[in-house]
Amino acid sequence: MFYAGNEGDIYGFYENSGFMTETIAQETKGLVVFGEHRYFGVSYPFPPEVAFTPEHNIYLTVEQAMMDFVVLIK
Repeated sequence: MFYAGNEGDIYGFYENSGFMTETIAQETKGLVVFGEHRYFGVSYPFPPEVAFTPEHNIYLTVEQAMMDFVVLIK
């Protein structure tokens, strides 16, 4: 199963997704992969102090995030 990261630290979402990790994954003997959204949590494509400047936030798009998830799923 794949959990697409939201606008925050992936650890917080993991800690609050017990139904997915402790129930569904265990019942199906499945693996849960958590993909942290770029620019959030610790997944910055640039150092955090410059990541949100105009010249660096050009990679903060839905398309870029979706391609990150495609790569993780593959």
